[in-house]
Amino acid sequence: MPKKSIERRAFLKLMSAGLGASLCSFPRFAQAFTPPVNFSHLDFVLGKPEWILHDDGTFDIYAGTIRLTNCRPSINGQSIFARNTFMGDSPKGKRIIYEVAGGFVMLDLRTHSNTISIGAELSGMKYGPIWFNPLGEGHLTGATRFFKQGLGTGGQTGIFDIRQSTNRNNPEYPEEQAWSYDSFLLTGLIADNGDTLSIGAYEQHDFIQRSSIFNRPRRKGLGNSRFGNEAVFFESGFAMENIPLKDEFIKMPDLFIYYGNQPFGTLQNLAWSISEENQARRDTDTNYFWSSYQDFRTSFSYQYLLDQLKILDEMDPRVPLQTVHIGPGYCITGDWLDTNDKWPKTMEDAARQIFQRRYRAGIYVAPFAVHEKSKTFRNHPNWILKDNEGNTIVMDEDSEGKLYALDGSHEDVKDYIGKVFRNFRKMGFTYFEIDYLEWGLKDSSEVKRSKKGKSSVQVFRAVMEIIREEIGAGSFITANKTPFSPLIGIVDAVRIAHDQSWKWEKETTGHILQESYNTQFFNNVFWQNDPDVVILRDYKNEFTTDEQKSLALWNGFMGGAIGISDNFKIMESDKLQIWNFLEPSKRPQSAILPFWGNNVKNKVAVRRYKKENAWAILVLNDSDQTVTETYSVYDLIGTKEAWVFYWEPGFSLGLGKATRISTILSSHETKLYFLSEEKENPGLNMSIGGRELRNN
Repeated sequence: MPKKSIERRAFLKLMSAGLGASLCSFPRFAQAFTPPVNFSHLDFVLGKPEWILHDDGTFDIYAGTIRLTNCRPSINGQSIFARNTFMGDSPKGKRIIYEVAGGFVMLDLRTHSNTISIGAELSGMKYGPIWFNPLGEGHLTGATRFFKQGLGTGGQTGIFDIRQSTNRNNPEYPEEQAWSYDSFLLTGLIADNGDTLSIGAYEQHDFIQRSSIFNRPRRKGLGNSRFGNEAVFFESGFAMENIPLKDEFIKMPDLFIYYGNQPFGTLQNLAWSISEENQARRDTDTNYFWSSYQDFRTSFSYQYLLDQLKILDEMDPRVPLQTVHIGPGYCITGDWLDTNDKWPKTMEDAARQIFQRRYRAGIYVAPFAVHEKSKTFRNHPNWILKDNEGNTIVMDEDSEGKLYALDGSHEDVKDYIGKVFRNFRKMGFTYFEIDYLEWGLKDSSEVKRSKKGKSSVQVFRAVMEIIREEIGAGSFITANKTPFSPLIGIVDAVRIAHDQSWKWEKETTGHILQESYNTQFFNNVFWQNDPDVVILRDYKNEFTTDEQKSLALWNGFMGGAIGISDNFKIMESDKLQIWNFLEPSKRPQSAILPFWGNNVKNKVAVRRYKKENAWAILVLNDSDQTVTETYSVYDLIGTKEAWVFYWEPGFSLGLGKATRISTILSSHETKLYFLSEEKENPGLNMSIGGRELRNN
């Protein structure tokens, strides 16, 4: 579509909505609505938590207004019963030794320049417990909310209110008032004034780290009619999975505790430290890719690939893609090197067709998954993961039969997985979507492995390190359906939520937006977050045009991986213009979430363009109602006022100099603004990533 029609449509839409509805820069609109803002991201300060050690071996942690008191270690959900307790000094802090039945637990409470940590050692024990918490049953006060990080793809991740008991509603049965919530990798406790205590382990190679917040409600009076004292507790530790301890001794990873006056900054500081410890792969270019799966599903074929490549060859200007990715369906799951009749004998010809056009060639593999109809399953029954009774574990089922998981501890399995990836790399593939990784992380206390003695993380990580070694340091890995923590330092991008649907639904699109928003603090810190592909096509979907644009702008603006699966041949020119507008900067750049953790209804994100001395502001209403909100320019970008432009692909409209931006957004609508101190509007060929686009 020509630029003029885009400009006219955007201009008419603005006029029909009313300019004041898009931006209230005049005095009579200035106080239209101001959301309650507790703190500004521009005023973030990292504080320092403190210890208090008691004579009975318990300890307290203070972080601003937040308190964790009477903490002591716990094993398998119960506080340790210490026969004797010894306390003294240790390097950088205090040491507590608890003599327990069968051995000793030692804690080192250390103080560092900007944080404190809990180190732990277990000795005199033949086996580790199933769960061990160096920080167990700390009585929590001062926090009113908590940040929960999901185990991996799909979450659930976000900030939640700490619940309070409610009156019984059903007189025939006692209503359950007890609750417990788990958080993995890292978590946060948040006070009303923004004070945040965040806790997590730097080392992620050996154990799953989990924190839990839970309550103990009490009732009073006849018929439990009145509330008693309701206490809230917090614990943090590791899944040891009952593994044997070499020489009856093990040193656990340290737990580090951060304190800041805002949740986003506090969690991100801890995430950066975890990233540094695990040498996260942050040096890869932003992933901008085409994938076959969302459009073609498993029907994709070699001929379809050639058709798509021909379309890309003929497009002028060239679509700025980085990667062309072949999704599942080219083989039976588990027999990755044996193609079906829709593809050449090997995938080498497909890889060559892609990389000859200067795209990175991508392939889908689920290394731990195997179908019952595969030769791998039939020929190697001893490779299949079994439960403790020796029964094979059915992981899933499709229309063709059952799917199983390979035992990652089996040496032959590791050799086979290495062979698969080694061969794909020789064929020319340098991009890999690796799926169903959760199947490779099974609690070692709950399965019968070929080789015993390792935790689930150690088994899983060993396989992933083989994959990385076989494909080389320069290849790109996107991980899907996966736990997060064991992958830091191995993969380049991670799918943060489940697959996108073909229409806007709370369970799919809504969930993807929530996970994208709530995991932004580690986007381009651990890896590039991948929120699944954008959908701009006019077929196989029930999205409105506004919904398509909202999702596309959100995905492109956040600064993680950006993908599409649509057929470019039949894509409308205005949709193609949106796709080109999403072209990212070469180096990853994350958006800032200025109101993350505040009581703001819309999702608001900010990006900085240093070269232009400007910022972009994206406001998304992902609710089902119309939302009106006003935002201070200072809270967004740190300057009192700025020149504001409404911004769309290939179009901008000046709205004047303002100290506040007010939006009225209908359900699932988005508005993009460009703010400049120099009264300079965005260039017509500027992408959302700050790149200069090719002429359309």
